[in-house]
Amino acid sequence: MKKTNLVKNTLLISLGTIMTKGISFVMIPIFSRWLSTADYGTFDLFTTYVTMFIPLLSLSTGDGMFRFGVEEKTTKGKATHITNGLCILITGLLFVLIGGIVSVCAFKWIYAIPFCLMLTGELINKYLQSFLRAIKRINIYSFCSAISTVFIFGSVTLFVRIFDMGLTGMIYGYALGYLLGDAAIIIWTRWWEYLNKGYSWKGIKKLISYSYPLIPNSISWWIINVSDRTIINLFLGAASNGIYAIACKIPNLCSNIFAAFNISWQEAATEMIDDKESNSYFNQVYNTMYITLLSLCWGILSCNFILFRWVFDPRYYEARLYVPLLVSSVIFSSLSVFFGGIQISFKQTKENGLSTMVGAAVNVLVHLGLIRFIGLQAAVISTLLSNVVVTWMRQYLLRERVQLHIDRSNWLYTGFYIYIMMCAYFSLPLILEVVNFALAGAMFVFVNKKIFSKIISKVKRI
Repeated sequence: MKKTNLVKNTLLISLGTIMTKGISFVMIPIFSRWLSTADYGTFDLFTTYVTMFIPLLSLSTGDGMFRFGVEEKTTKGKATHITNGLCILITGLLFVLIGGIVSVCAFKWIYAIPFCLMLTGELINKYLQSFLRAIKRINIYSFCSAISTVFIFGSVTLFVRIFDMGLTGMIYGYALGYLLGDAAIIIWTRWWEYLNKGYSWKGIKKLISYSYPLIPNSISWWIINVSDRTIINLFLGAASNGIYAIACKIPNLCSNIFAAFNISWQEAATEMIDDKESNSYFNQVYNTMYITLLSLCWGILSCNFILFRWVFDPRYYEARLYVPLLVSSVIFSSLSVFFGGIQISFKQTKENGLSTMVGAAVNVLVHLGLIRFIGLQAAVISTLLSNVVVTWMRQYLLRERVQLHIDRSNWLYTGFYIYIMMCAYFSLPLILEVVNFALAGAMFVFVNKKIFSKIISKVKRI
């Protein structure tokens, strides 16, 4: 039953993710043409700082609200955690002004208001996502993510294309898109009906006590995944940051698609921790997840030539060289999230944070040590190494609770992935790239035939 719920929730979230990321991916070549490489790099830096502020302002209590909300069996109990989470959110919103001050210092004063609006919209969005997961409304969670993306696309088009506001319009567009998406979730779910009349100070302290160790974890993930932008901007300039941002969009597509599983996995792992068959279940999920992840990544890599030949602006062609290792880092980051989900289920938030902090330190040290010598490749290598370190540490820290047994077939599929990854580095003759594309597609279908059969059977029932 629990396995069925994992598959069902993953499919529901995947549907929304495919819609969301499909629209987002279409937006990349459009937005990259509307902005210069320097402006696109600056905007990417903006989103980086927004990501950094979210765990600080929310105290990472979204994870705690979800964890305790899922654990609660009564509606009243869930409402208590949701209300306590709201109190923390309101406090965080009061400090959004600090974000505006930082944006003035880091960029220009004209960006302060749109930055604060963007930060506010995403902060509320994260709270509402945790709320939907806590009440197990995964279907709404999935659909509203797609709706928010549509709002963002429409708003950016309005401000950048019609009003010709450039970089400022890009920020305003994202801010308005998030806020409209938040309003849609609130109205659709009648969110206010899930609140208690009063808050529980004891419950707030419990929420913070569980969540605060996750703040260093979130900040460390920020360092691993996006601090590269800051370092690149300082050493190589905004134009190089724009090229790197485009290179990251392709692996981000992989990680965001697979995030559908990760969201469902936290709930499934939490429900399985007291089960006698938990180790067998974790092994089964791990091996299935690994093979699916590999196939998704080699499928994306096989499209590399299409994207850089005909989709992206020629100014960003250099980004092709950085994609293979960045996609490879997604494999390890997703595996680390798998182990992290188990850690959080066992309430090992400190161990979870420790591994990420070590990975962040590796990321910064390697990046700073290599950037003067190999340029943008330093960011690529540091990202890959840091994700490898985090994955290894989490697996090691869980060794007494979870004993993994890797299927032999996984090694064969790993070899095929390495082949596709190596091909993606080079500008091969078009016919060979088409052959690799077809081969990767056929292998993807073969590896995931059971998943496809389940999807088809469910569609037929509808």
